[in-house]
Amino acid sequence: MPTLHVLQGPDKGRIYETPNEPVIIGRTSDQIQLSDHSASRRHVEIKPSNGTWILTDLNSSNGTYVNGQRVVRPTELKHGDQIKVGSTLLVFTGQEHAELFSGVQTIRDQVDLELSNPSGGSSILSAIDASAESVILQAPETADAVAAWNVVYKVAESLGAFESVDALLERVTDILFDHLIVDRLVLLVNSPDDRQLTPQVVRFRRRDRGRRPKIVTSQTIIDHVLKTREGVLCANAMTDDRFQGENSQDSIHRLGLRSILCVPILARDRIHGIFHLDSSMSHHTYTPEQLRLVVAIGRLAGLAIENLQLMQSRVETERLAAAGETVAYLSHHIRNILQGMQGGADVVELGIKRKAFDTLQSGWTLMRRNLDRIYLLTLNMLTFSKDRQPRIENAQLNATIEDVIALAQTRADEKGVMILPELDEIPAIPIDPDGIHQVVHNILLNAIEATPNEGGRVNVTTTYEPGVPPGPQDSGRPAQVVLSIRDNGSGIAPEDRDRIFEVFHSSKGHGGTGLGLAAAKKIISELNGTIEVDSAVGEGTTFRVCLPATHVRLDDSDKTHGPG
Repeated sequence: MPTLHVLQGPDKGRIYETPNEPVIIGRTSDQIQLSDHSASRRHVEIKPSNGTWILTDLNSSNGTYVNGQRVVRPTELKHGDQIKVGSTLLVFTGQEHAELFSGVQTIRDQVDLELSNPSGGSSILSAIDASAESVILQAPETADAVAAWNVVYKVAESLGAFESVDALLERVTDILFDHLIVDRLVLLVNSPDDRQLTPQVVRFRRRDRGRRPKIVTSQTIIDHVLKTREGVLCANAMTDDRFQGENSQDSIHRLGLRSILCVPILARDRIHGIFHLDSSMSHHTYTPEQLRLVVAIGRLAGLAIENLQLMQSRVETERLAAAGETVAYLSHHIRNILQGMQGGADVVELGIKRKAFDTLQSGWTLMRRNLDRIYLLTLNMLTFSKDRQPRIENAQLNATIEDVIALAQTRADEKGVMILPELDEIPAIPIDPDGIHQVVHNILLNAIEATPNEGGRVNVTTTYEPGVPPGPQDSGRPAQVVLSIRDNGSGIAPEDRDRIFEVFHSSKGHGGTGLGLAAAKKIISELNGTIEVDSAVGEGTTFRVCLPATHVRLDDSDKTHGPG
């Protein structure tokens, strides 16, 4: 069914679906009524005719324009045409047919990585590092963001539902094609030796069922994504210095005026493939938020491919057994989080429709709590997914702690828990700020959850202990900084105390993953530090983290952040 999208004017954002009969557009129309006072009462008519749609101006005061040209006679509309009625700009989306192709042999001649007819170029408008560990979507504050979270939810639901990589990637491709505005979508899969990308899945829309056009992509853009591991948003790359070089201009200039998303399917250090999406700029222009969404899906798909390949290899090793145990243990926890996010998204959508602030606030509170849970879960899972090399630099430990306290304050306020920091004046020490942030966050949230709902108290202290030089009968002790986090909760039972740092061991039941403290201990060990726990039933718990004031693995002494 053809539709009209309002891009500019008082009714911006509205979408009108046209039935298969003549339609009048104007201020007093019973079919498509505009709020634009510069439009005539009965401004323009569009009607079907032999499989096409004809636009006729109805002697309007200000005239009707199609793609910038004033209409003086009945005009056939094409998919993507821009119609100007008064100060309102509409885009006509014609009847499209979605065509789906899969398999290397089926689509071998449908995709061209080297184009031949110069007609334009494209330029990177935005880029996101797809290998960064913190690729997450922003909090859903608008209906568009809620829709993005629903896409992520559908992708996450599919990750464990397929036994082959090809079936998984085809499903993820279909989700992208169905939920984003896409004219053409190509999935290119990397060869086992990482030397060649081969088109594997193709999806595209077109108005007629005549001769099938060849889908064209830019080898230059794809090479850029492979080299930088970035997801890129492109449009008009003729002036982009990153695409300058031998043969670059030929490839880029042949691309045409299209909005493009090109994103790697990345896991760990390997690119398994690339999603290449494009849309005519007269129809839709992609946004940085949509780029972030597709990058996140590329990361999810990449991690899922890694897990599938591990399972398919059937290597009887302890690592494979641990991976299988991890998937089995976490699947229920992840599903609970996603269900909580879905419920919150539904409440937010209801609040948006009803314009009810209380409902929006309730839904957002639920969404935020589950966002915090999945963010921590993702960080902790990544800690165990690879051999982690800490990025050590001289930094202020107190500044990191204060940042974590600010993030945890909302949860503390919900439970009525007081966070009492007592941070000693300490010098900059060699730490991994991101790793320490994760450690403090895990321990502090555990402490908040352990306290009673009313009257809870968590003390956070730091002290600097100068080094003791070796003596005749003493080996001495290097200088160190001690972080203590103490709560007034119910304490830890003796039988659980020796297991709290074990992977998957949790005293919270379904409320915990058993990854937080295990990840904290791993990170502290990488920094040559120690982490200890002192607890008694009914008397609360204290975690004590000791970090050396010097570190032999500090690579660059110039990377020093002094106090303030």
